[in-house]
Formats: sequence, structure tokens, C-alpha cells
Amino acid sequence: MKKLTTLLLAAGLVVSSFTGAQAGEFKPNLQFAEEFSYGDAGSKDEKENFAAVSRIRMGFDYIQSEDLSATLLFQYGGYNWGKGHFNGDPVVEGDLKMRLAYIDWTIPGTDVKVRMGRQAMVAPSYAFGSPILDSRGDGISFVAPINDNINVGLTWARAARDESTFNATEGRGKYDTADMLMLNAEFAYDGFKVAPWAMYINKQNDAGNKYMKPAVPSTTYASIRNANADAFVIGASAELNMFDPFVFALDALYNNIKFHDIPAAQEDSFDGFYVAAKASYKFSNGTAGFGGWYSSGMDEADKNDTGFVVLDGGFSASHILFDGNVIGADGFTNVYNDGADSPFGTWGLIAEYADFSFLENLSHTARILYVQGTNDKDSGINRSDILGEGFTEDDSAIEIDFNTTYQIYKNFSATLQLGYVFFDQSKIDSEDEQDDIFRSALAFVYKF
Repeated sequence: MKKLTTLLLAAGLVVSSFTGAQAGEFKPNLQFAEEFSYGDAGSKDEKENFAAVSRIRMGFDYIQSEDLSATLLFQYGGYNWGKGHFNGDPVVEGDLKMRLAYIDWTIPGTDVKVRMGRQAMVAPSYAFGSPILDSRGDGISFVAPINDNINVGLTWARAARDESTFNATEGRGKYDTADMLMLNAEFAYDGFKVAPWAMYINKQNDAGNKYMKPAVPSTTYASIRNANADAFVIGASAELNMFDPFVFALDALYNNIKFHDIPAAQEDSFDGFYVAAKASYKFSNGTAGFGGWYSSGMDEADKNDTGFVVLDGGFSASHILFDGNVIGADGFTNVYNDGADSPFGTWGLIAEYADFSFLENLSHTARILYVQGTNDKDSGINRSDILGEGFTEDDSAIEIDFNTTYQIYKNFSATLQLGYVFFDQSKIDSEDEQDDIFRSALAFVYKF
């Protein structure tokens, strides 16, 4: 706890210096989140059933003018209660981290906005959240307004920097890197908007392996995981709201991954596509929604040519199988290994009724989700994985969620999440079959 105390004292000194100088506007940012969860995933559950988790975010915005500002945000946790024992220090490596740290400035004489540093990076998505990129990264982004209806953006990010060798004589290492370049635009008019985008990623050897993992058996992937690679992604999102309260959204993408200098007998090119659509209608008491998605999967064993780029996705269709959790610190958003948050290798349908209320300050969301694999059962994949690359055309799941949020005070809320997943893997060996999953979580969030 000493590190946290020191950080808060330092932040206080910074606040005092800014306030005394009267040079700009200082806006503090503080959030406390406490989550208590219980879950059961049967034989696949390697975690304790009950967890109590804390997460603290603290930082500030310092606004010099509309053309120059800075943002700094630290995160402590999530950490599980009891990690430091009684009278112990719960801060361990990885608990205290820098979440955001960037400068915003306007190029003089233009309307071009520049952001430099660790920042939120999101690929356009209007349906269920981007399955490829919805996270934070280190880089530089530019946003240029063409007119009142059109904006163009360009982002470069250093996605990975991994040490591959170490020179003992010089005392420094050689680093492999992965870089991402994304170009996007948004055309927004009365009644509709369209956002086309394109992405290029280059990785050297070991760097960024998890970002460009082709969906092939692990024995095949091991021989190419250290290869240089290039990936291209093109996508587009559209939203039609001219018939409000009806709103329609569509997302689509295609990507190709090319590995270099690998054994001639191995596949060196992988591609895949994804499309999602959602329709919603807003009533006076809640919003009804229906939608679905489809992603390509692997063919039979001699045609394992499917693969997707997943920098850090945020597909939030549900809160057990996907990334719709309030805090997400208890591990239940990662129940199916490296495919967490990703709909790739599956298709699904979703129906929900969101934000309906019968009492003041109390709201609810009910949701049902059906998911089935798109991978061929003879593709040689690991059938013991849940969803993603381990879900075949013979496997399916139904998730039912019910969430309730109570706004206790203006800046203080409590959310109860209840969810259950029914699995149908009747054509898989019994020892690999996934048990049904139950998850409940009560999260208290205070922010200002």
C-alpha cells in the first residue's frame, strides 16, 4: 500500500503546483470499483469459485487551452482481496500500472488534432464492439475534419516490443517489434453514418505472436510462430437512424496474414472474414435489440487457412462468453483461453431488452445469446478449447444474462450480474466436453 500512498501524495503535490500557477484548468479523475463474484465452470474451472476484487483508477486532465492539454491515468488492480495477507502490502508487480498518458495538441494554423502517448485505440464498430481492436496502446493519432460531415483519422501504434537476444558485453538486448498503422474515416449525415477503415500490421519474429495467431493446430503453429509476418485488415461500419426510434447497425471486416521464411511444407497465408448486424427499437421504457454475427472458420485438415488479427478486441455481446463484464477483473471474461472477447470461428444470434425500469434509479437488462462454431470438425483443432478456434459446427452454447443496476447516489452505483451458459457438445469426447457455466457478480462503482 506504500506505493499507492506515495503516488497519491505525489498527485497532491502536482495538483497544488497547477492550482497555484493558475495557468490552466485541472480536472481530477478518480474511480473506485469493488466486485464480489461467484462462478462455476465445472471441470474447466481452474479458478476459485468466489472472488473479491478491487480496482482503483486515479489521474487528471490538465487543460492549458482548447489547443493543448494532457491526460494521466493510473490503475491499481484489479487485485484479489487477501493477496497481501493481514497487515501486508497487496501491491505486487503488475498491480500498479499506467493506463493512459498522452498529450493532445492542435497543429498551429489547422484543425488537425494530434494525440501522442498511451491512449485509447478502437477500430470502428457500431454493432457489438470491435473484435480486433478496442483497447489502449502506445502511439500517435491524427484526426482531421474535412468538413462538418467528414473526419479522417490516422493512427500509428507500437503494438509490441519483445527482447529476443541479450548482448552481455554491451549490456543491452536486441528487440523484435510489431507496428500497427490504421487509416479510418467517418461520414456522418442526418439519418446515417458510415465508417470505412483499413489496418496494416508488421511483426518481427517473436514480437506480437498473440496478435497474428493463425487458427491452426498447435503443432503446425509452433513451426511458424517466430516468423516475420505482415497482416492487412479492411473493414466498414454503418448505422442507419433515419427511422428513429428504429436504428440499424452493420459491421464487416476481412483480413489476411502472411508469414515469411517458414518451411515450404507449411501454410504461409491465412485469411478470414466477419460480419455483424443489429437492429434496435427504443421504447419509452427500455430498448429492444436483435442481431447476430457470422465469422469464417477452418475447413478440413488439409485446408487450415483461417486466421485473424486480434490486437485486443472488445466484442461485448455478453458478459460470460464475451467482454460485457462491468469490471472484468475476476477472470470470467477469459473462460476460453486466447480467444477471449473474440467471435471468430463462430456465428451467433442475440436478443435483448436493455435499460428498462419499474422503480426510480433501478434499471435492468435481459439478454439471450445463441452461439455455434463454424470450424469443420475434421480440421484438427483442439476440441477442448471453449469457443474461438476450439468450437466446431457440432458445438453450440446458449447464454442467458440478467443485469440490474441501482444508482445509489449521483456518482455511486451497484450492478448485479447473473448469467448461465448451457453447452451442447454431444459429439465430443466426454473428458473434453465443457460443463455449463454459472456466474454472478455484484460490483460497486464510485467515480467522479
